[in-house]
Amino acid sequence: MDNCIICNDDIQNGSKTVELREKGSIGINNASIERGDTIVARSGQLVHLHCRRSYVNPLVIKGLKRKSTSPAPLATPPTLRSEKQFSFQEDCLFCGNSTIETTAKRKLFDVHAVQTTEFQTTVEQICIERKDEWATEVKGRIEFARDLHAVDALYHSSCSTNFRTGKNVPQLFSPKSDKSQIKRGRPNTNDQHFLKVLDFLEDNDDEQLTIKDLVDRMKALCGDEAYSQPYMKQKVQEHYGSSILITELNGKPNVVTFRQTASTIIHNFYKESQLKKSDEDSKLFLLKTAAALIKSEIRSMPVDKNYYPSNNDILSHEKHIPESLAVFLNILFSEKDASLKISSIGQAIMQATRPKVYHNGGIGRVVVSLTHSPFSFLL
Repeated sequence: MDNCIICNDDIQNGSKTVELREKGSIGINNASIERGDTIVARSGQLVHLHCRRSYVNPLVIKGLKRKSTSPAPLATPPTLRSEKQFSFQEDCLFCGNSTIETTAKRKLFDVHAVQTTEFQTTVEQICIERKDEWATEVKGRIEFARDLHAVDALYHSSCSTNFRTGKNVPQLFSPKSDKSQIKRGRPNTNDQHFLKVLDFLEDNDDEQLTIKDLVDRMKALCGDEAYSQPYMKQKVQEHYGSSILITELNGKPNVVTFRQTASTIIHNFYKESQLKKSDEDSKLFLLKTAAALIKSEIRSMPVDKNYYPSNNDILSHEKHIPESLAVFLNILFSEKDASLKISSIGQAIMQATRPKVYHNGGIGRVVVSLTHSPFSFLL
C-alpha cells in the first residue's frame, strides 16, 4: 500500500489527496532543498493535499529556517507586536489578536471556535477569491494548522464577517501601525471627538443609546462639525464590526447595543478556568460568570414605556423577568411556590442592574397591592 511521500502515512487514510503534475512535483522538490530534506517527488504521485500545502508554504519554511539559525531564546519574550508568536488556542484566526479580554476597559467580543471542516473549506476558498495580503496571512495559518478544528482554532465573529464580505480587519482589532498610517499629518479633530463619543457609548451602554444620541453628544463637543446620523452609523459599524448591533427597539430607531452573548461569556470562563487557581478564586470566578450571564440577559430585554401589563401578567414573573434570573431565584428559595418572591425581588434586581433605563416600577407596587407582599421594602 502506497504512503504519502511527505508524511509517510497511508495515502488512503481518509485525507484528501492530489495527483502531482510537473509543476507540483517541482514545488515539492524545491521545498525539500530549502528545508534540507531528502524528499524527491515526481509527476503522477499521490500526496495528501494538506501535506503538500503545508510543505511548500513559504511562511512555514521561513519559520523553520529562523528556528534553526536563531540563537538561544532571550530571558524575556520580545515586546514587539509583530514578533508575537501566534496561538490557535488564544488568538483570532483572522486578525491575529488575542481572543481573551485583557484591557482594563472591557470590550465585548464575540468569540467562536472552529467546529466543522466546512468552515475551513469555505475560508480557504475565500482566501483564493480575495487574493490580498490579509488572505495570504490567513491562508498561511490554515496551511500550518492543517486541521483548524483539531487545533481548537478560535476567531472573532466580526473578523470572520469582514473577511467573508471582502472588507478589511475591523478597526477594533487593527494593528496600531495601520491606524497611524491612516492618520498621517495633523490629527483630525473630528476623529478625536468621535473617539470621545465612543468612550461615552461604552460607559453608558446600558442606556439604550441611539445614533441620534451619539450625534447630539458629538455636537456638544464640536458643534456643527459633528457627523450626520448616517455617517455616525457607518463609523460606529466600521469601528466595532459585528460586536455592535444597531436596530429598532421599543419604537426607537437605530438603538446601539453591544453584543455580549452567552457563548462569549462561557468562552471567557473556559479560558480562565484553564489557569491554576485556588478553590476560593475558582468559586468567586464561577459566581462572577453566573452573574455576567444573568446581567447579559437582563440588558437584552426590551423596555416599553407605553405598555402596562394586566394584573394576571404582573403576577406571572415569566412575562417580565429573564429566564436565567428566574431560575437563579427559584433555586435560592425553598418553598414550592416562590412566584411572588421571584417577581418582587427579580424586579428589584433588574432595576439595580439597569438604573439608567426606564423600568415600570408600578409592576412591583401592584404585586404588593394584589398580594400584600412582605417584600414592599425592595420597591
